[in-house]
Amino acid sequence: MILHVATVSWAQQSDTLASLRRTVFIEEQGVPEALEWDGLDAAATHFIALDHGSAVGCARLLADGHIGRMAVLPAWRGKGAGRALLNAVLHAARQQHLGWLYLNAQTHAAGFYARFGFQPVGAEFPDADIPHLRMELVMPQHTDTLNQQFAIAGKLEFVDAAAGLPVVEITTPHASARIAVQGAQVLEWQPSGQLPVLWVSRAAVYQPGKGVRGGVPVCWPWFGAGEAGKPAHGFVRTRMWEVRETGQGMADSVFIRFSMKDDESTRALWNYAFDLELIVTVGAALKMELVTRNKGATAFEISEGLHTYFHVGNIHQTQVLGLENTEYLDKVRDFARDTQIGAVSFSGETDRVYIDTITDCVIDDAKLNRKIRVAKSGSTSTVVWNPWIEKEKGFADMAADEYQEMLCVETVNAGDACVTIAADTSHSMVAFIGLETGG
Repeated sequence: MILHVATVSWAQQSDTLASLRRTVFIEEQGVPEALEWDGLDAAATHFIALDHGSAVGCARLLADGHIGRMAVLPAWRGKGAGRALLNAVLHAARQQHLGWLYLNAQTHAAGFYARFGFQPVGAEFPDADIPHLRMELVMPQHTDTLNQQFAIAGKLEFVDAAAGLPVVEITTPHASARIAVQGAQVLEWQPSGQLPVLWVSRAAVYQPGKGVRGGVPVCWPWFGAGEAGKPAHGFVRTRMWEVRETGQGMADSVFIRFSMKDDESTRALWNYAFDLELIVTVGAALKMELVTRNKGATAFEISEGLHTYFHVGNIHQTQVLGLENTEYLDKVRDFARDTQIGAVSFSGETDRVYIDTITDCVIDDAKLNRKIRVAKSGSTSTVVWNPWIEKEKGFADMAADEYQEMLCVETVNAGDACVTIAADTSHSMVAFIGLETGG
């Protein structure tokens, strides 16, 4: 067998490409016509594997780095056609300066893609009743590409962090920050001359498709445990986000705008069309704005959270002000309803959802002699969480006794405070974090 892979357009070879995909996906695997012909072919780069001039396989690459429609005729499987196709796709991706690639692999083929460096992200999901895994690959030139498009000299730069995952480093006269592109997760915010405000575990895992324990994980489109087979806290916190814009704002601040849109893998978990943005502004305060746009024809409901981990000197000497006389659901006591009397203090595991509250919270840290103010808009719930001794032991990504130096005060919409977003409208939830020292 002599294989050659040709790079073609849909206009040039639509009949050949359609014939291959019809044979493999529609006739052999039973994929519905409506799913197979998704309207994206005209804008894609296509690849055809040829054996002595006969078409035996195909693939396509979209401009956003999505690889799909990998099909090889049965008689040519196991003979190198798939490998040749994927090598051609990767070569084209490098020529197009794509920073990262993703695909939805049929589960039985995940090992094939793993040999090329693709990593699974999230749980298995069905697509056309076939088990799939989303897999991602960060290209070696990703940070170079991001810097060419979005760097701001002396203020914003992308660097390679652990496992080759890109992180943006922002420096302003007032504060510095580090934000992972995976999950659009703020990892650090440190006002000039001060200790870090956010906490990240010393045992945190930095791997493709894995959440980082600490910073500000983005929980969306559900907050908390998912349905059976679905990831806790939604699916956006472990995926690569796109960078849409960077810039400079008022008072020497710097911002970065991350985005994510629905695709086959998200619709298999949550069948709605959306455009999601997280805009992070770094300056004298840290502002995080999560914007959900409904791009579909029907309304949908979300719960959401900015699951913020704060660094404290000692949890025993820390309290939270601002929630006095507020009702809460106590998850430690099987969601018992209670009312907060006085400041929130800590002497054991704490996991509470404070309801119908839009007020600021202040973390009063006696040991570090500082107060952290958490203000918000577009949110009517606040979660306060510390795992304490026993629950901490169940987290492989927390070191021993770290519960004493962290506290989560989370800006959320959850439970009865879920948000319904009508078609072609949007919702914004914002968290503002500021530091007050002394006093």
